[in-house]
Amino acid sequence: MTVFSNSGIDIAYDDVGSGDPILLLHGFASTRTDNWSRTGWYGTLEKTGRRVIAMDWRGHGESTASYSVADYTTDLLVGDVRALLDHLGIDKLDVFGFSMGAGLALQLALQEGKRVDHLVLAGIGGNMLDPNRTPRFTENIFDAASADEISDPTAKGFRLYADQLGQDLKALAACAGANRTSPEADDLFAVRAKTLVVAGQRDDLAGDPVVLAEAIPGAKGELIPGADHMYLLTNGAFKGTVIDFLTGWL
Repeated sequence: MTVFSNSGIDIAYDDVGSGDPILLLHGFASTRTDNWSRTGWYGTLEKTGRRVIAMDWRGHGESTASYSVADYTTDLLVGDVRALLDHLGIDKLDVFGFSMGAGLALQLALQEGKRVDHLVLAGIGGNMLDPNRTPRFTENIFDAASADEISDPTAKGFRLYADQLGQDLKALAACAGANRTSPEADDLFAVRAKTLVVAGQRDDLAGDPVVLAEAIPGAKGELIPGADHMYLLTNGAFKGTVIDFLTGWL
């Protein structure tokens, strides 16, 4: 594990392997270790000849835990990624994001179009484009004394997951409370990266990945049969789909 500082925020990251770089961006309430190392993605990607870089978002894992909602805007989170790439001297790379990490990877592709070659957006879909969607997670689920006080099954699952990882609940509450922006469908015509949008058939958080893919020029949308949100990253069919895309077979 290595750490670099961006405007007073320490960002923890791993940098393993050699070859063409790929950046992995984890989901909300998770860590680089739990989403990517424990699920076998480091090794899987290294075997394809990749340099694998994975970071902890601010407020997550081993990165700085701020308790201010103002520290978790879209621009600041994407700015941490940009600063890491500048720190490492990387001008061109592939980006693979899951859930919240996928949404921010998409924002990165819009802001740094010349930098992103292949873009994998996992665990998100058409729900991102729904103007009437309501947040499933608020700071309240992390302010609760225990997961037993949370009635929504999905929200409760996220709280239990955060507890299991020993996350800083106050930092997650601040992150959940931030008013982050999502791109609208018309914005997505500006994405120039070769893009794969993929989600599980049973993932009600994401919605249909094909709907989101249709809004991005040339993007591919893939629905993984039987897969849900929480266990998508360990699904064999999902792994095969992503590797085929990154190696040019899909």
